[in-house]
Amino acid sequence: MVGGLLTSVFVLGVCTQMVQSVFAAPVAAVKGGAKVSIVNFEFTPGEITIAPGETVTWTNDDGAPHGLEYHDGAIGVDPLLPGSSFTRRFDQPGALEYNCSVHPYMTGRVVVRAQ
Repeated sequence: MVGGLLTSVFVLGVCTQMVQSVFAAPVAAVKGGAKVSIVNFEFTPGEITIAPGETVTWTNDDGAPHGLEYHDGAIGVDPLLPGSSFTRRFDQPGALEYNCSVHPYMTGRVVVRAQ
């Protein structure tokens, strides 16, 4: 029974990574961009400022799965397995709060400055 559960978790992780790569914004098509590391159950940096049209790439550098849940209702990712990344493009100026969908106490903020 435990073997079947572990196999199911592994298959879910592989499928999640395949879906993420299909729906993630292409980083090469956008000038600039920012990177956020997930490590020690924190988003580092906790707040970033970017220009409209830039991307943010979150990389799970932690040993545990995490997720991204955006307060603007956009689709995030859950789970974001250790070693994997997720990219989102931001076009509208403003501040966006987000948190880890697995550990809601982990919070961050993206500020998109007006041009």
